[in-house]
Amino acid sequence: MTPPVNQTQLSVDGQVSRQVRRDLMIFTGFIAAGFILSVNLDVIGLLYAFAGAYENLQLSKVIGTIIVACVGLTLYIMTRYHAHVRDLRSRLNDEERSRRMAMHDQLTGLPNRRHLKGVLNWLLSESGDGRRVGVVMLNLDRFRAFNDAHSRPVGDEVLINVGRVLNVRAGVDGFVARLESDDFVVLMPGMGEDELMDWLSATLTAIEAPIVIGQQVFTVSATAGAAIGLVDGRDAETLLHRASLALRRAKDASRGWFAFFKTGMDEIVRQRAQFESDLWTAIRNDEIAPHFQPLVHLRDGKPRGYEILARWTHPTRGPIPPDQFIPVAEASGAIADMTMNLFRKACREAAGLEGGPHLSLNVSPLMLQDEQLPQKLLRIMEEHNFAPQRLEVELTEAALVTDIAAARTILMALREQGVRIALDNFGTGHASLTQLRLLPFDKLKIDRSFVRRITTDAEAAALVRAAIAMARALGLVVVAEGVENADQARMLAGMGCDMAQGFHFGRAKASVEPRAPKADAAPAEPAATATA
Repeated sequence: MTPPVNQTQLSVDGQVSRQVRRDLMIFTGFIAAGFILSVNLDVIGLLYAFAGAYENLQLSKVIGTIIVACVGLTLYIMTRYHAHVRDLRSRLNDEERSRRMAMHDQLTGLPNRRHLKGVLNWLLSESGDGRRVGVVMLNLDRFRAFNDAHSRPVGDEVLINVGRVLNVRAGVDGFVARLESDDFVVLMPGMGEDELMDWLSATLTAIEAPIVIGQQVFTVSATAGAAIGLVDGRDAETLLHRASLALRRAKDASRGWFAFFKTGMDEIVRQRAQFESDLWTAIRNDEIAPHFQPLVHLRDGKPRGYEILARWTHPTRGPIPPDQFIPVAEASGAIADMTMNLFRKACREAAGLEGGPHLSLNVSPLMLQDEQLPQKLLRIMEEHNFAPQRLEVELTEAALVTDIAAARTILMALREQGVRIALDNFGTGHASLTQLRLLPFDKLKIDRSFVRRITTDAEAAALVRAAIAMARALGLVVVAEGVENADQARMLAGMGCDMAQGFHFGRAKASVEPRAPKADAAPAEPAATATA
């Protein structure tokens, strides 16, 4: 689809033709005026009279001289005229290129925001009969982290490829534009919500197809928001804004999918934006504090270390649960700053504790895209005289699926400095035995969703027993999360589990405090355990 942005815009050839016609008319006018003047003045008679007065001059020579002069003048005029046409064509071509550059993205060649608005307003004006226009805004998921992890040319190739995919999917009737960075917009005339839903599902799947760049294969995903022209708005600004609101809503719910604009979404997104702003302010003002939950050895119930947990008390809303603000921190890119602030405070709190208990720090999958992560953590530990051997980095199974090669590089760098590595929430993700073998894990933490049912559900108990056996076969320390009572603790110890954490052993507190062992924590006949 190539609707005009300006109906009065003339092509380069059209403008040149117009100039040529004008100049030819002027040239022809001069010739006609000269001919009429010569007739009226009887130029031929004057020449004969002139020749009679000067018999020694030959008339043929005079006329020949005049003819030669006229031919020379004509050739000169035509040469200058053609030069003028070439200059005019060159200038108009330059203007056309400048106009195109002003209306198109230089990397992908796609139309830009300015061009998009003109086309969308034109489509809306042409849709007065009620024909709908689907407006889709797409954004690549975590593209900034992808760019940081790979070279800029790789990121550019990905954007160019996504543009090609969208052009193919849009077909001859669609219109694809790139706004900025990794934001794209697709206009689909004649599509309502049902048709657009099917189109979006297939398009997002097409974007996730592997991309071969050089000798490497990359994959990216995208999230989309959609609005329907003449239903959700009747001008370009309104529709683009509402498509962006739907995109924001889709990213909050589930990346890699899409959402449609609904009434009331403005307020939801406004509240989310305010929450995100408050979170950034809290991070800058150092208002998010570390709390410490003990990890105890099941043999004696004594703490061997503490997991660092983030806690935020909002000035007006009070305590905010971590499962509410941590996803926002990850989506907004604030997670790295927040984690480093927490770790700095935790090191300051625990550096001089008797017995040197270790600290467990949860690392977001996004942070594993940062090649400087090991250096940043080591720098903080050096500042507070905290030995690397006392740090344990925890990452979830989702982090491994994102980029196992990048994860291995970073984890090996940490391991070489003495930092221990734990796989958190085991059983809820996609970790395979191959990944457990390839990555330098020291510890495996069984997710609380299995642990809490081991005393009442034989299947859950069997799964926990199998996970413990597998971990021990791989030489890993096993930790059970979410232990809430003594029966669970005794059963886990009998299965050969090494360590545990949960409300039974203590809730997370703002400071690290010595804790006496619980009398009912150890089994009567403890199983052999690995050293934590």
